[in-house]
Amino acid sequence: MNTLRLILFLMLFPLAVMAQENKSFMWKAKVKHGSILIGGNADASIQKTTRELNLPLGPEEGTNILANLNFKGGYFPLHDFAIGVDIGLSHDSYIVSVEGAKQSFRQTYLLAGPFTRYYLDNGVFGELNLKGGLLSLSSGGSKTNIAQGALGVGYALFVNEKIAVEPMLSFRYTREWRGDNANVSFGPVLGVGVQAYLWRKTSHTIKESL
Repeated sequence: MNTLRLILFLMLFPLAVMAQENKSFMWKAKVKHGSILIGGNADASIQKTTRELNLPLGPEEGTNILANLNFKGGYFPLHDFAIGVDIGLSHDSYIVSVEGAKQSFRQTYLLAGPFTRYYLDNGVFGELNLKGGLLSLSSGGSKTNIAQGALGVGYALFVNEKIAVEPMLSFRYTREWRGDNANVSFGPVLGVGVQAYLWRKTSHTIKESL
């Protein structure tokens, strides 16, 4: 009897280990519908900018250094597909050379808008977000309309079944305008974030329920 138990144990143990390995591997990928995403990220960029606002002599080009702190909340109506709201606090410093001397202008603004995400099985995801708002603080004190859109690719590296660290590279377009004049910035943005996936299920569980 003991010999039979030992044989069964040796036969079943590799299968149990394999199942656990497969399940832990799946943690890096799918998110079950009905889950909630809560978190945020910080990012920064250096972009070329064309400015027309408050420049009666014509547009000028310079360099824009931008830092952002973003907060996200989303819901998964489908497996791997999330929609939600992205709120961002941005601070940028615009540097331009005038007659050989560098001048710097700084401003801070708050933007909000929708975002969507889709995840692949290997943890790679794509994200699109669109945000808008009014300039809240500026050196000139006048209000300016702002619109921003970004398209990026990131990777969800799950440290456990609920928490992921997510590096991301995106391309962002920002337009500030007042009347017929506008400031436009476009360029790559590199960032990293931490997200919590509440009520998240592994894809192993999802496949069993399908």
